[in-house]
Amino acid sequence: MNKLHGGFMLLEAILTVVIASICLTFIAQSLLTNFRTGVRFQESTRSFIVMENWLGLLYATSASEDQLEAYPQSLDKPYDKFTVTAQTDTINDHLKKVGLKLNWPAGQTQNHLDVTTIIYNPNAT
Repeated sequence: MNKLHGGFMLLEAILTVVIASICLTFIAQSLLTNFRTGVRFQESTRSFIVMENWLGLLYATSASEDQLEAYPQSLDKPYDKFTVTAQTDTINDHLKKVGLKLNWPAGQTQNHLDVTTIIYNPNAT
C-alpha cells in the first residue's frame, strides 16, 4: 500500500511541475510579446516625429530643391536608421506636389511611412 501511495504522490508531483512549466511558458511568451509591441510602438512614434520634422522643413523652405532627393537620404542621429526619399511633381507656378517615403528596418523587414502633400510657394515665378 505504501508503494502505491508513494507512486501517486510522485505522479502528482510530476503533474504539478508540468502544469507549472506550461503556465510559466505562457507568462514568458506574453511578456516577450508585450516587449515586442512596445518596441514597434516606439519605432512608429519615432517615424511620425521624423516625418513631421521633414514636412515642417519642406513647408518652411517652400520645398526647396536641396531638400528633395529622389534617392534615399540617411538621417542624422538619433534617427540614423531612417532614410527619406522624395518625389516631386509641379502642378502649376505656385503649387508643387511632394511625396515623401520614410523607411526604417524592423527586424528582417523594412517598414515605411508614405506621405503626399501640396506645397504652396507664393514667391515662385
